[in-house]
Amino acid sequence: MPAVPLSHVAVRLRPEDNVAVAARPLPPGQEIEFNGGTLILADRVGLGHKLALRPIKKGEAVSKYGQIIGFARADIAPGSHVHVHNVAADAFERDYAFAATARRRRPRPSRASSRATTAGDGRFGTRNYIAVISTVNCSASTSKYISDKVRAADLLRNYPNVDGVVAITHKQGCAMQYDGPDHRQLDRTLAGFAKHPNVAAYILVGLGCETGQAIHLVENQGLIQLNGRKKSPSS
Repeated sequence: MPAVPLSHVAVRLRPEDNVAVAARPLPPGQEIEFNGGTLILADRVGLGHKLALRPIKKGEAVSKYGQIIGFARADIAPGSHVHVHNVAADAFERDYAFAATARRRRPRPSRASSRATTAGDGRFGTRNYIAVISTVNCSASTSKYISDKVRAADLLRNYPNVDGVVAITHKQGCAMQYDGPDHRQLDRTLAGFAKHPNVAAYILVGLGCETGQAIHLVENQGLIQLNGRKKSPSS
């Protein structure tokens, strides 16, 4: 059976991955060219299943797509089928930082022009939408009703620079640890909508009994309040 390059028969996204995912059924004895050598499959590896790319010692993490998916129950030889028979789940520390090393790229100079405005943090947008942001799933319907009412009443005809009122809804905000990781992640997500460079203004709609309180979102994400306590630097 002729050897084939790994990229022709399997997917390996990250250099630290010690397994690859079969892109088609692979028979036992299949020879695969990898990293200057040849892997010989000891077992059949079905479509979507994993094969070991190097020796994995007992207790060592199994990494797929740059993520730890389990730990070896026993020593796993290169070319072996990697599945529940030789991989077990276990607790380990996780880093939830996302794109922490990403760098913002400066836009290239262009002769094109627009009436974009700055968001104050290096981003530019048109600031032509109003967001109705639900802090919890329980106020999602109310947020939708508000945006629907504005459209039905044709209120925006008097505001030609406003292109629409958008409801931002989700299924979170209740039954989570107050100020815990999930709560803070929800705050960051909702604040991302509020601070979007295409959003000129926003309304926070809460219920009152939920974990995801509007005041927690405002104070922890530095959102702007138009009641005299905080003002936008550009206002």
